[in-house]
Amino acid sequence: MSYTVGILGSSGYVGGSIKRYFQKIKAPLKLYDKYKNEGSVEEVNQADVVFVAVPTPYDEEKGGFDLSFVTDAIKLLVEPKIIVIKSTVLPGTTNDFQKEFPQHKFLFNPEFLTQSTAEQDMQFPDRQLMGYTDESYTVAGQVLRLLPLAPFEKIIPAKEAETIKYFNNAWFATKVVYANQIFSLCEKMGINYETVRECAAMDKRVGPSHLDVLHGGYRGYGGACLPKDVRALIQLGEREGSSFDLLKKVEEINNHLQKMETTTQKEVVTTDNNHTAPELKEFDIHITQNRGK
Repeated sequence: MSYTVGILGSSGYVGGSIKRYFQKIKAPLKLYDKYKNEGSVEEVNQADVVFVAVPTPYDEEKGGFDLSFVTDAIKLLVEPKIIVIKSTVLPGTTNDFQKEFPQHKFLFNPEFLTQSTAEQDMQFPDRQLMGYTDESYTVAGQVLRLLPLAPFEKIIPAKEAETIKYFNNAWFATKVVYANQIFSLCEKMGINYETVRECAAMDKRVGPSHLDVLHGGYRGYGGACLPKDVRALIQLGEREGSSFDLLKKVEEINNHLQKMETTTQKEVVTTDNNHTAPELKEFDIHITQNRGK
């Protein structure tokens, strides 16, 4: 069956990557992004399958995990659609939407993009997961075939797919904090962390990602995803009576790391995933100052 694809949130780095993939394969495409004045509500309502790629921030003033952007986006869709949620949502959310909006069929397709390599990650994924509800199971395979082929593909219940996304991001945050603590020890003892990092990463059980403790020019993890997802998972654990003591400590250490001062030093550029960045020959990275001397 041939589907017309729509994207709600088509100008963000997730929605934009989806958009450029479908443009590349010349698929019929309908867009709407209210914040970038792209497309229209009328246009996106012409689609059969609509990908929802809008923010899910963590806002203490709104009670923590904020689903309002996703809910508002879904409410824009009038006729029955296949709705594929790309936004990171708590386990159980896709099933809740299925009950709230029974005219649609809901799927959850987690994104595993790195912001700096989003285009490549979208077009050449390591895995492709499609989470279904009881009502959407029959279309899950058809929608999966719309997406780039991956060496690992699996159709699973939506709640499991949602959990996998949080599993990954919480693990990445923990890995960043652990690497930072090793880095601090290396500083104290005059050990070259870059050598330790390079050799440790050669163990395939460790891998090279999230070991660059000075990524982005600051210590600890930051950005748009890891901080909010760690907080949301801690909140979910508290609500469900399954406390994440480890993640609470990870966040505590990370808050301390981000307050640390830095200086700059020239280094040859290598990327965390071993891809070459040809436009950069050298760059300034930040090195923590020695204290108490």
